[in-house]
Formats: sequence, C-alpha cells, structure tokens
Amino acid sequence: AVAAFAAVLVSTPSSIMVDAKFVTGTLTLEANKAQILSKFCFDFQKDCAPHNCSEESVPGHMGYSLTGARRLDGEPITTKPYPEVFVAMLDDEYFSFPEVSQIWEQANCSEVKRASKRWYPINWEEASGPHGLTVDKTNVVEHLRPRWWYFAIATCAPYGLTMQYRLHMENPLQSWQRELSMDVVGVGWISALLAAAFIVVALVQLRSALQWSQASLSMKGNLEDSQSKRGRYRRILLLHPAVLLLTFASVASAAGECSWFFYYWDLIDGSADWNNWQLVARATRLAGKTCLSILMMLLSRGQCVCTPDIAWEENREVVGGLVVFGLAAFGLETWGDSLVNTSTTEYVYDTRPGTILVAFDLVWFWLYVSRAFATWQAETRIKPRTFYMMYGFPCSLWFLALPSVAFLATYLAPWVRFKVTYILAGLTHWLTLSVLIHTFRPHVASGLYELSLHEYHAVRTDELDQLIKDDDFI
Repeated sequence: AVAAFAAVLVSTPSSIMVDAKFVTGTLTLEANKAQILSKFCFDFQKDCAPHNCSEESVPGHMGYSLTGARRLDGEPITTKPYPEVFVAMLDDEYFSFPEVSQIWEQANCSEVKRASKRWYPINWEEASGPHGLTVDKTNVVEHLRPRWWYFAIATCAPYGLTMQYRLHMENPLQSWQRELSMDVVGVGWISALLAAAFIVVALVQLRSALQWSQASLSMKGNLEDSQSKRGRYRRILLLHPAVLLLTFASVASAAGECSWFFYYWDLIDGSADWNNWQLVARATRLAGKTCLSILMMLLSRGQCVCTPDIAWEENREVVGGLVVFGLAAFGLETWGDSLVNTSTTEYVYDTRPGTILVAFDLVWFWLYVSRAFATWQAETRIKPRTFYMMYGFPCSLWFLALPSVAFLATYLAPWVRFKVTYILAGLTHWLTLSVLIHTFRPHVASGLYELSLHEYHAVRTDELDQLIKDDDFI
C-alpha cells in the first residue's frame, strides 16, 4: 500500500518565484506587437539615482543577446529600412507595466514604448548577423524598495519576426547570492536549516521503526537475526502499515528538503541541473506529505487508535479523494512553475484554480475534524480518548495550512511573499511530522495506539511495556 501512495502528491503551500539567473528561448513576435520575456525582482540602493550611481553601488544588472533574427514568413531583409525592434524595460509602478498589462494583447509597439521606463533599439544587422547582438550589462537602479522589472521585446514592423534570446539578470549588491531574484535571496540558508531539521526527525523515525522491528523478531525468538543489520532492514518492511507510512513520509520529506537545498545552491552556482533538483524536490516532499495526510485521515477514523488493523476497503473513498486532490494540486504547482518567466507575480494558490483547491482543502479539514470527533464520542476507553484530546484534534491544523498560507499571501508584498510562505509551509510540515513521529515511538505508542496485529509482527502493549522495562531495544 505504501508503494502505491509514493507517487501521490498532496496539496501544500508552495510559492512560485523567478530565481534563475539566465533565461533563454525562441521568440515569435506578431506584427506591431510585444512579448514579455521574463521578470526579475531587483535590489535597491537608497543613495542611488537612475543617472547618478557609482558602479560599486548599482543594485541591478541586466544583459542580453539576440541571434537568428529574421522575418517570420522567411522573407529576407537585406535592405533598409530595417524593422524597428527594441528591448523594453517596464517596472511594477502602476503607470508602467500594471497599466499597459490590462491591454497587453491589444497594445501596439508605441503603447509599450510609452509605458516603458527605458527602451533600447535593436541593431537589426547585428541581431540577424552570424554573431548576433550582445549587450553585456545594463544598469537597473532603484532607490525606494525591491522592485519587479519586466523585460519585453517589441516590434513596430508590419510583419512578424522571430529570434533567439538570452537574458541575464543579477543583484550585484547581494555578493554570492547575486544571481538570485530578491524574493528568494536568503532562501538557500532557510532550506539548509529545514533540511537539517527534517533529517533529524527522519533519523528518529528510522530508529523507532528498527526498534519495532527488533521487538517483533524478539517475540518470534529469532534473536540472532534481530541483531543482524541486514535482518533489521528486511524485517522493517513487515511492520504495521501505519509505521511504514510514517517512515516513508519522514524519509521522503527529508529527501525533498535536501533537494530544495541543492536546488537553491545550484542556482547560486549557476549549475545546469537546477531544474532537475526542482523536480526531485517537489516530487519527494509532496509524496511525503501525501503519506502524512493519508495517515492522519486514517487516524481520524480510529484506525490504529481504536482498532489494530487498517480497513483499506472502508477508507478507499477518502484515499482516492486525496489521490485526485493531490494530482490536481501537483498539476497546479507544475503550471505555476511554468509561469516563472511570465508577467504574473500572483501566488499560485490565489489564482482561480488555486482557490478551488483551497476550498477543497477546507473540506478535508471538516472531514478530519468531524470524523475524529465522532470517533472520540463513540469511544469510552481512556487510551483512544487520550490520543484525540492530546494529539488528534491539534493535528487538524495540518489541513488548515494551505488555506492559511494562501490567505496570508494575498496581503504580502510580492518581493517577500515567497520567503514567508516557504518558511510557514516548511515549519507546518516539520511540526506535524515531528508530532506523529513522537507518538509512534514504541514507549509512547503503547499508551496511544493499538498496533498488536500479529500479521504485521507488531508487539503487544503488555509485551512492549516489558521490553521497555528490560531495556531490550532502547
């Protein structure tokens, strides 16, 4: 069952950002139109003015190169007049990009030029020549706050054009983080701390799983095999599904955070593999969160708490719903990743598709709370009621993480939004995982759960208590 859930991706807060230092691609321009190539959040310097700033104090640089420029219909352009083409730079002040973006599809080159804070004509002979056109560095100066800048290419020609482009943006005042957009500066350190925290809880859970495994072997009298390292890892796969779900969740979550760490540090180093790290990070972290959510839904029904077994058949609707919901969320976040080089700075869960998923997440919260409350009311034994009062109901906040972060994101400035949502999502994940790992430690689980079904080789409560007293596996 765990293997089937490994590919499921559950909805969690995840922010979309522009953090790559290079943007490359092929541009197709319609006649008398413009197209956004990318956006980037630049640093600011209070002591600088647009035309009065020393080279050491310039907060932002932008460079570009254009090659293979030609008419879209393939007709050669060998004589003057050459087409009027220019690079437009617009920022997030209302009278610049926000204003023209409302009519961007209908805007012509003159309207884009008027909205631009600055624009640079493109030498067509160079851009269409064998070596292309290269501008190594253009200063971008801001003195009030970090600001989003949008880079577009516009043509005033009555025919379509195509060309290859390469943009390079950087924040030189940020030293070794100069290649990062200001909305993600510092996230490398945050990802390192989160990765370390998740590794710690994953190791704690692995130790607990090995303790459960050793106790199972001791019950069967195979003490020699219980001392074998190979035997421990082989027998861990025969433990209770709840323990396996939690173990997979902890390992996958740790792998995900480590991958995010490699992703951001590869961005700083300019590695070509950063997109691969992003894919691995998203898949493994969300797979871990999926197992965590499924386990919590099972606990709300009294599985492992009131009864030792997990009735998968009775819970297939919930598990199937989480699968569909998670796949939809993964599709949304993947779509959000594709927006990094577009004009939007909106948090992906505040878009129209995102708000639908947020609404469904509130449904999961209601299902968890209502089922946990019904189970708590039906139970008369102290142990199950203790679990729900101490851990079950507080853990319901896990299903409010996404709606809360999405709501907060609407009030955050876009240049700080990603860091805040990244920290909140990571901490919520880590705290929830840590609480469940604590409850499934053998000496704690004996007072909260029923994990004594023999087919899973789990230890009975009375025997587990005796093992603890004898220090057989601590």
